[in-house]
Amino acid sequence: MLFSLLLFFLGFVILSGSILVLGLYFFGKVLANLAVTVPPAASPNLNPELIGLKYQNWKILSKDNIGLAAWFIPPPSFPYKKSPIIVIHGLGANKEFMMSYIQLGHTLEFPVLAIDLRGHGESDPTVVTLGLKESMDIESWIEELEKKGYTSPILWGTSLGAVTALLAGSKLNGKISSIIADAPFDTLYNALITHAKVLFRLSEYPMVPIVSWHLKRSYGIDAHKIDCVEAAKNIDCPLLILAAEQDVRMPINMVQRVFDAAKNPKFWWVIPNANHELRLFNDDFKEVITKFLYRTSIKSDRSE
Repeated sequence: MLFSLLLFFLGFVILSGSILVLGLYFFGKVLANLAVTVPPAASPNLNPELIGLKYQNWKILSKDNIGLAAWFIPPPSFPYKKSPIIVIHGLGANKEFMMSYIQLGHTLEFPVLAIDLRGHGESDPTVVTLGLKESMDIESWIEELEKKGYTSPILWGTSLGAVTALLAGSKLNGKISSIIADAPFDTLYNALITHAKVLFRLSEYPMVPIVSWHLKRSYGIDAHKIDCVEAAKNIDCPLLILAAEQDVRMPINMVQRVFDAAKNPKFWWVIPNANHELRLFNDDFKEVITKFLYRTSIKSDRSE
C-alpha cells in the first residue's frame, strides 16, 4: 500500500512538473512572439505638407529585401547645407509620429530623412528584430543619401530608434556626424527584465531566460548581444544621450550605463517631468538639441 502511494505521488509530481515546464515553454514563446510583433497603433495620418513643408517619398530595399519607406524633407536654402538628420522612431510608432522632430530639424536648416523602421508605417510588414536588422537598415539609408550627395548624417533616435542609432553608429565610424540617443536600453536582456516587471509584474526568473531563449532560437536575436553599452564604447562621433525623469521602461540608471561607457565628446541630459513617450519640445528641450546639432554637424558634400 505504501509503495503504491509513493508511486502515485511520484507520478503526480512528474506530471505536475511536466505541465509546469510546458506551460512556461509556451508562455515564453507567446511573450517572445509579442516582443517581435509591431504593436497596433492609431496612425495620426500626418505628413510634412500639413505643417507647410515640401517632401519626397523615398523607397529602398534592405539588404534582406524588405521594402523600406521614408520622407525626405530638403533643407530650406541652398547652396549651403548641413549634415542630414535621420529621424528614427520607436517601437510601434512611425514617421508620422515624428513631426516635431522633422519641424525642428527643418527650422534649423538641416535636411531631414524621417524613416519608417522595418515592419512599421509604409515599410513592408515583417517582424521587429529589436535593433539587430534595423541598424543594418540605417546603413542602407546612408547609402541612399550618399547616392544623392548627402553625407555624414546625424542619427536622432528615440527608444528602439535610439538603440538602432547606437548599434548602427558603432559599425559606421567615419560615416556618421553625431548621434542623439533618447531613452535607449543598455542591453536587450536587461530591457526584457524591466518590461517583464513593468508590463506583466514578473520577476526575471524563470520567464526572461525562457523568452530570451525563444528569441534566439526562433528569430536569431541574442538578447545579451543587443548591447548599447558595448556599442557606445565603439562609437567615435559625438553623442548626446537623453533620459527621461519619469521613465519606468528605460529608467535613468539603465540609460546612464550607456552614457558612462561612451567615449568623449559626449553629452548627457535628463529631461524633466518626462516619461518614456512624452516629448513636449519645450524651450529647454529644443535648446539642448539645437546646441548639440550646431556643435557637431558637418557640412555635406552636396551644394545646389
